[in-house]
Amino acid sequence: MNPGDLAQILYTSGTTGRPKAVGASHANLTHDRALRPNRRRFAHSTRLLHAFPIGTNAAQAMLMNALDAHPTVMTLPTFTAARFARLIESHAVGTVFVVPSMASELLNHGAHERHDLSSVVLLGSAAAALPPALSLRLSAAFPNATLVNYYTSTEAAPAQTVMVFDKDRPAALGRAGFGSALRVTGEDGRRLPPGEVGEIWLRSAAAPRSYIGGRTAGSSGEGSGGGVFREGWVRMGDLGYLDRDGYLYLVDRESDVVKSGAFKVSTLQVEAALYEHPGVAEAAVVGVEHPVLGTALAAAVVPRGPDLSVTALRAFLADRLARHEIPHRVLVVADLPRNRSGKVVKEELRAMIGKA
Repeated sequence: MNPGDLAQILYTSGTTGRPKAVGASHANLTHDRALRPNRRRFAHSTRLLHAFPIGTNAAQAMLMNALDAHPTVMTLPTFTAARFARLIESHAVGTVFVVPSMASELLNHGAHERHDLSSVVLLGSAAAALPPALSLRLSAAFPNATLVNYYTSTEAAPAQTVMVFDKDRPAALGRAGFGSALRVTGEDGRRLPPGEVGEIWLRSAAAPRSYIGGRTAGSSGEGSGGGVFREGWVRMGDLGYLDRDGYLYLVDRESDVVKSGAFKVSTLQVEAALYEHPGVAEAAVVGVEHPVLGTALAAAVVPRGPDLSVTALRAFLADRLARHEIPHRVLVVADLPRNRSGKVVKEELRAMIGKA
């Protein structure tokens, strides 16, 4: 076995297109891993709990933690809020990892009211950005925990940004962590100054990953993954900007930005406003065909109770969003269509809204 040999094949989530097979070498997976006692991760805990599906990048990272981190790693075959909370309480779990949909389910289930979660000192969220309103609810439900948001992709790992939740920067995704490099670029690949929106790129000092059947991360050409991999950098497919302190802010998935009439609208910004409503448990926004505007915004929301009024919700949004950002259609649903990673599948959501 050589460090450059293929060790792992994972598929991307496929939320915006066909899933792609990504290969990682032994050198990539073991980068910055150490078995020395003073280097073990999460040394503040004796137990770590997660429920990531095994075929995801997040779950594979947890598998590596089981080999070299300090705590015993516990996992559930499937996530349920009740069982997850019971395990935290009964085992005095110190470190917990979730995705935003799990975090939302824990809160909406009232897990923090039914179970003692005071043992949790680190609550990590991965796979997607946490809406600021959800972060605030989590910090209240886990009063002893430091809330950390991690941002990466299957192609970019182990490169990532890390953000310890800051009420003064509730929407920030953090700065490059653990030997990673971060930049925001224009269409020509040149680095943009703070405040300007562009493409988010990440790079790690680890051996790069590549698409199976394609060439390496340094190659060019769309067919080989060159549209994603650029001379060691990985184009994340997201738009964002850096503030003057180097903190990253996500504007939207590049393919999810909605051009409605003369305006370009961030679906993430609209979703964040929806999450601020006390009657909304979950929310997702997409663009749908419109005879005049070309594309219009449509939202699907999961209510926290039986009395969510769409009219009142629109009035609520009018105080937080510009007129062109308020969804033309709002659909109240029991659940959002998600993949195994907990991410909303936008194509399925569009189909659901189209049939309503």
